Amino acid sequence: MKKSLKKSLLLCMLLSFIFALAGCEKKEDLFFEVNRDSMIKSTKDIISRFYDTDETEQEYFINDGTELEKSAVSGFIAAQTTDHVGEFVAFKDDSTAEITNGANGKVNCSVLCEYKERDVRITVSYTQNRKYELDADAVEKNIKNQAAQFGVDVDTIVSQTCLNDARLDGSSVDAFIESFLALQYNELRYNPEECEVSAVYSKKELISQAGKNTIIGMGVVFAVLIFISFIISLLKYLPMLFDADIRKQRAEKKAAEEAAKKKTEEQIIGTKAAEDSEKAEVSAEKPAASTGENLVNDSELVAVITAAIYAASGSGVRGPAYTASNDKLVVRSIRRVR
Repeated sequence: MKKSLKKSLLLCMLLSFIFALAGCEKKEDLFFEVNRDSMIKSTKDIISRFYDTDETEQEYFINDGTELEKSAVSGFIAAQTTDHVGEFVAFKDDSTAEITNGANGKVNCSVLCEYKERDVRITVSYTQNRKYELDADAVEKNIKNQAAQFGVDVDTIVSQTCLNDARLDGSSVDAFIESFLALQYNELRYNPEECEVSAVYSKKELISQAGKNTIIGMGVVFAVLIFISFIISLLKYLPMLFDADIRKQRAEKKAAEEAAKKKTEEQIIGTKAAEDSEKAEVSAEKPAASTGENLVNDSELVAVITAAIYAASGSGVRGPAYTASNDKLVVRSIRRVR
């Protein structure tokens, strides 16, 4: 009992250890250093700029805009026309946002938005703006020099500057520098490259849609296979439809066979009549004797056997079978006499 209890405890500990290791996934390092709040704010600004555009703006962005503008506007149009997400309601909480590595050294920031019909996830790809770091350092040094010159701290300089322009963010020095560079020089901490808009579907909806796609695909395949089989079955009629010489040759061959058959039948009927006439004359001239003497010669015996074979055989022409007797009687075809 104790041994089994120890084994059970050991097994439970082993399973717990395995599950713990499975849950301890190492967090992937991003391609470059990222300020989460700043990137999420930048992504929301891009969404606010492009989610509700009129036809004139859409035509301009799609035809003459940057890759970011084209992808963003096209994605929002597709969400409305294809996924029917409805009107934009609000941004979801920042805790639902995800920052992950993308392709070609890019970092993706995904923000979840609430629409009237279903949620939509918007993902913006960013590349690192190395020039921003240099300009940010220069602005920070300038602020520190001003603070030292007037004998105040850096936060005071930031607050006074923000009072003169409400568009600047004075919550922190980094936020001030970022808003200042964006406002004065249109320079961002990260360069947005592409935007992807995708409606969020439940697992039930995804499975249902996958089933529909599978049924439609298999139906199309079977329909095409049946059509191909039908086309192949018609190939045997192509020579008759497109080759007049073949049809003419077949008609001539059939006519020749009918003529030969008719001629053969006439010859057999004439030969049979002549044979019967000859037998009748022989029987009249030489009546049979009671002694059992053979009154027919070999030639006549051959003719009789031939006639018997002819009478016993089935109707129709049997082909070019030839049987000759000593009196030059040739049987070309055998047909039952009715």
